[in-house]
Amino acid sequence: MFNNRIRTAALAGAIAISTAASGVAIPAFAQETGTNPTFNNSDNFNDADGSTIQPVGPVNHTEDQLKALTDATGAYLDEFQNGNIRSVVNEYMAVQASPDGFDPSEQAAYEAFEAARVRASQELAASAETITKTRESVNYALKVDREATEAFEAYRAGLQDAADDINNTGINPLISAANAANETSGFLVGNYNALYTFSISGPTPLLNPAYNQLKRLQAEVNEDLVWLGEWAIDNRHNDYVTRYHVPAVEALKAEIDARLEAIEPLRADAIAKNLEAQKSDVLVRQLFLERATAQRDTLRVVEAIFSTSARFVELYENPENINVEGTTLRNHYKALYPGLFDAAWFNIGQLNIADFEAEAFFLHWWTDLPTNDEEAVYDWAKLNFAIETYAKILINSEWQEDVAYVQNLDSAARQEAADRAAARAADEAYRAEQLRIAQEAADAQKVIADALAKEAENNDGGDNSSDDKETGSSDIGSWGPFAAIAAIIAAIAAIFPFLSGIVKF
Repeated sequence: MFNNRIRTAALAGAIAISTAASGVAIPAFAQETGTNPTFNNSDNFNDADGSTIQPVGPVNHTEDQLKALTDATGAYLDEFQNGNIRSVVNEYMAVQASPDGFDPSEQAAYEAFEAARVRASQELAASAETITKTRESVNYALKVDREATEAFEAYRAGLQDAADDINNTGINPLISAANAANETSGFLVGNYNALYTFSISGPTPLLNPAYNQLKRLQAEVNEDLVWLGEWAIDNRHNDYVTRYHVPAVEALKAEIDARLEAIEPLRADAIAKNLEAQKSDVLVRQLFLERATAQRDTLRVVEAIFSTSARFVELYENPENINVEGTTLRNHYKALYPGLFDAAWFNIGQLNIADFEAEAFFLHWWTDLPTNDEEAVYDWAKLNFAIETYAKILINSEWQEDVAYVQNLDSAARQEAADRAAARAADEAYRAEQLRIAQEAADAQKVIADALAKEAENNDGGDNSSDDKETGSSDIGSWGPFAAIAAIIAAIAAIFPFLSGIVKF
């Protein structure tokens, strides 16, 4: 199937080398996400970049539909694969489409790169959906292939059992018994050859010839019984029907009829299911899955290039372009380009191989020549695909971790700036609150002073006659200022509740 897949060994070697260099054991199978809350957090995987698990059922997206879906993504990636930088810039920077001439400003460049990033993200999300549809398609083709295989095996078993019972002269001598009882010369009733001429031991015997032989045998036996029913058949002493002949032929007919009655539904089911299975090719669909996955991996790099470019330009004369680890953030982003371009070269190379194989085997598979059972070849292809996929996860981690490192530096710097701004805002708010409290205290003191002055003025102009002294009114009047002060303090306490725990009346 994949005659030129040298890359499988190369990628597997990359795993071995990286494993040996790092001293880390790479598990044969990925650990199920979400089962260990200490080490696994499935929230970091998302549908948009095809990193989440997508359980799929059998859905018959045809090979033509899969080709159309991957061709649409291929049209977007075509200029990147061909290395036509002029077309890339013109397509994604909208140079010739700009109505007022090309704008050479950094802001215009940022907006162009950001728009290109958004487009790449959209293509990546569409590619992830294509992968899911392709897996559904593979699932369907496998399902109908397996159903056809099971129906074929049931049909073959029915024919084999019939052959064993009808042909076997040792256990159930139906044909030999009919032959032994034959004494007629006008029609040799029992001269039947062995029922089947095909090899039942072969991996894919043709069953229709054997079925036709059984049907011809049924017709011949029916004709024999008609001949044996002739009144004048006993016309010589050595040419007659014995009393054992008709029961032997009738037993043969009963067995043939019963076997065909059981075989007919098996035959109809096998034919219907194989016709459906012949409408799809799991191996071609598997290749489109590999093509869609290679497109996804390439789109991830393209998206990262545009994202890096947008942020690099955005940091021009930007206060966020601070010094981190000995250089500016902008220089950190600039340093990502060589690794990103190497990653693009690698993934586009893998995509070119996947494109070629999908196109080359779209209409023809050599496995269709010797057998209709593609399961074994598919299992081999799936295993190779898994090895390549896990190897590319390791290889692509190089550029992904570099990008993540710089983005983490950028995020930490922005968080630090945000924290400083929040601290300044909190400090300013605190100072404003203290000024408000001080102003309210000053206003309260002024109210107290005004009240005391007013009370003093009232006391100076009051009547101190002898009648008042006799009734004790002078003693009550002497408490007037204190009562006014208490009322004022009570008003202040209403403004400052914490004073109520201190002031007692």
